[in-house]
Order: sequence, then C-alpha cells, then structure tokens
Amino acid sequence: MEQNDQIFTISGLARQIKDKEVSPVELLNTLLERVKKYEGKLNTFITVMSDIAKKQALKAENEIMSGLYKGPLHGIPISIKDIISFAQIPLTNGSRVQPDYIPSTHATVTEKLLKSGAVILGKAHLHEFAYKEPHPYYQWTKNPWDLNRVPGGSSSGSGAAVQAGLVLGSIGSDTGGSIRFPASFCGVVGLKPTYGRVSRYGVTPLSWSLDHIGPLTRTCEDAAIILASIAGYDEKDRASFPRSDWDLKEFKKLDDLKGKKIGVPESFIFENLGKDTERAFRSAITTLAEAGATLIPIELKGMKELQFAQTAILISEAYSYHMNHLESHSEGYNPRLRQSFEVGQFYSAADYIQAQRCRKQMKEKFYEIFENVDCIVTPTAPDVAQKIEEYEKETSFTRGKFTYMANILGLPALSIPCGFSKENMPIGLQIIGPSCHEGEVLSIGSVFEQMNNYHKVMPDTSLWEEPAEFLT
Repeated sequence: MEQNDQIFTISGLARQIKDKEVSPVELLNTLLERVKKYEGKLNTFITVMSDIAKKQALKAENEIMSGLYKGPLHGIPISIKDIISFAQIPLTNGSRVQPDYIPSTHATVTEKLLKSGAVILGKAHLHEFAYKEPHPYYQWTKNPWDLNRVPGGSSSGSGAAVQAGLVLGSIGSDTGGSIRFPASFCGVVGLKPTYGRVSRYGVTPLSWSLDHIGPLTRTCEDAAIILASIAGYDEKDRASFPRSDWDLKEFKKLDDLKGKKIGVPESFIFENLGKDTERAFRSAITTLAEAGATLIPIELKGMKELQFAQTAILISEAYSYHMNHLESHSEGYNPRLRQSFEVGQFYSAADYIQAQRCRKQMKEKFYEIFENVDCIVTPTAPDVAQKIEEYEKETSFTRGKFTYMANILGLPALSIPCGFSKENMPIGLQIIGPSCHEGEVLSIGSVFEQMNNYHKVMPDTSLWEEPAEFLT
C-alpha cells in the first residue's frame, strides 16, 4: 500500500487530451494492456469491447485533432455495468436467464456518454441482476486490495476496475447501496444522484422506484464530470424530471468548509459498527470540523420502519419484473437469487402501500432535517469488505444500514475513501445531501479528499498479475 501521486484521473488527462499532449488511441492501448495483464485475476468485465473501443478512440482523436473537442470526457476510456444496454453487444445482467440477449438500441446513458466522446471499453461485471451476489457461471470479481475479499456490489466490476486503473471511470446502478458499497470496499468515489436525475431507460430494473444510475471514479471532480454528461431529462423514463440537467459549474473546488453545517446522527451510527470503521469515521468528522464545518448532532427516528419499507418495495418490485422469467427460465437464476425474488409474491398490497406511506412520512422528516444542515455524514458500510466465503454464508442483509435511506428517499449520496483498517482494507465515508444538491455533496467531499489524499493510495499491483487468456 503506497501513495501514488501519478494516478490517472479524468480531469488530469482531459486537460492533456485537449492540449493534444495525450493521444486517446495511446491512452486506450495503455489501459487495454493493463486489462490484458490484470483481468485474469481481477475478473472485472463481462465483455471487453476492444475493437469497438479502438474505433471510438480513433474517432475521438481525429475529432480533437480537427479542433472538435467535446469536453472533459472526450477520449476518456470508461466501462458500463452490464445491466446497461449497448446496441449489438450482449446484455447478460450477470445472469444465465437470457445470456445471449442483444439489444438493438443504446440505453440513454450510453447515448449520452458516446455523445460526450467517451470511449466505452467494456461491460462491467456485477452481481446477478444487480442483487445479492454474482452468478456462479461468471464467478466473483476480486477486490484489488485482497483477492480473497468481496469488492462490494452490485456494481462490483465497476469499483474494482476503477481502483485497478483498468478504466478511468465506470457507470453503475444503485438500489440500496450498489454504487457506494464497491466505492467503499475498493477505495474509490461513488455517487448515487438524486432519483430521476439520470435516465434509466435501457437499464434492466431491479426496483423501479429505488434504482439510480451514477458514476464510480477516482476523485469527486471526476464524478462531477461524468454526472454533467449523463444527467438530464428523458421522456422515455417516467421518473425523469424536467430541468434535471446538471452543470459542472455546480461543483466547487472549495478551500475549506467554513459556514457548512454537517449533521451527524450519532445514536444511530455507532450501533454494531466495526472498530476500524468507527475509528476512521470519528477521524473523518474531526477532519471536517478542522476544515471549518460545524458538526450538528441529529436524531434519526423510525429507521427500522424505513428499512422494512425499503425491503418491501424492493422485493415486491423485483418480483413483479422477474415473475414471468421465474416460471419460464428458473434454471437460469442462481438458486439463492431466485429464492430472494420469489419472496416478493408474499408481500401483500397492504404491505406495499404501508411502505409507500412510510416513505412519504420520512421524506417530510428529512426535509425538516435539511433545513438545519447542508448534509448528513455516516460511514458508508458498518465494516470493511468481507472474505468471499463469509459473504456467501451470510443470511442477513445488514450492509445497507447506512445506504438504503438515500434510495428510498431519492437523495443524492456520495461515498469517498476515509481511511483503512488494520488489515489495509479501505473504509468509506458517506455524504448525503438534500434532493438535487449533488454539487454541494461533491464539493464537500472534494475538500475532505484533498485534506487526506486517500484516493492516491494504491494496493499492491503484483497481486493481480495473471494475463487474461482471452485477450492475449
């Protein structure tokens, strides 16, 4: 584990590409060589799109050389989670239900990335249908810090690939923490935007009213760059809202946090919290105070009821989507996932309605909280990444203790690195903001980021060296 001041970032390379100091073609080739060298061990992709990416990189280079620079994603290699459609490329959803399905059109987020000039290197590995764990056929993505540990899910390949420097950013989905978990466990940045900010058209749903699409990156500024590209109203997504465009100018590189009020829900946070996570979190809030922020203790009541509501909504909506395939293609599911989805049929209409009522009531309570604070901070997860065999034996779902609330309430939430455990595993700090305040969340996160430089700490790359045979 060492600090690397030469890490690749979107913001840094974008300036060099714009000034014609870096070639998009050469940059892509460099990352493809890293994929060839490390993917065999890390398993971060379902599909590597080398030929398509090379054409995109060449197109970007020709445009830039002709003076047609599109912005900071132009020529930047990224990946997209394999529940996001890319036309004429298999959409597996990390499952064997319809592994050969090939969409005819791009998802809206894919179209927006291509319009911005991004180079899509491949389809990222994930937990099956964005829930529980990977299908045995595709095996586990490995955590770059410890190959025996989970990388966090469900956007597992996205988080691991960004940390390993195989891509400069990735697009994941988040229904209860699925962008923020891999961000926390892999030591990168993960942003779940406001509900409806980014279109989900062309993205396989897990739970319609809880799903969010967002970026995983090395820095807060890089997350802001991607958000500015993918945000915006889309009539093809009923959750999309007017004026949902997001301007990069809303991200501020602040020198300090003077005048900022940060809510700390103390009584809720420290129950069943890992010792290393508690130490890192207490250190993080001390750092925020040193930066000039005022820490304000807040009370979060009704969290158990809200968590039940989240579960009832998620499983009911997931069952509704998968109902027909559970009958006609049951053998394609991992049995554990199939059982989880089938539970959805036992939630009643009354359960679902009560869950929605709880959601509405808690939205009002959080609205009142945000009248007094600019954001709320918590650990991203109660503990660091588990060993894979421990994760597979787990029957409870306690990892989402801090993350699910932002999904059911539709609030923007960010995970940034805030320290390491005694075993050198990353720990994440979560920053939750009011609806449509992504700029505030990212700006606060950036101040913390610059004070600590945890984003520059890299794992031992020698752990990953095993050429991927399919790329040699």
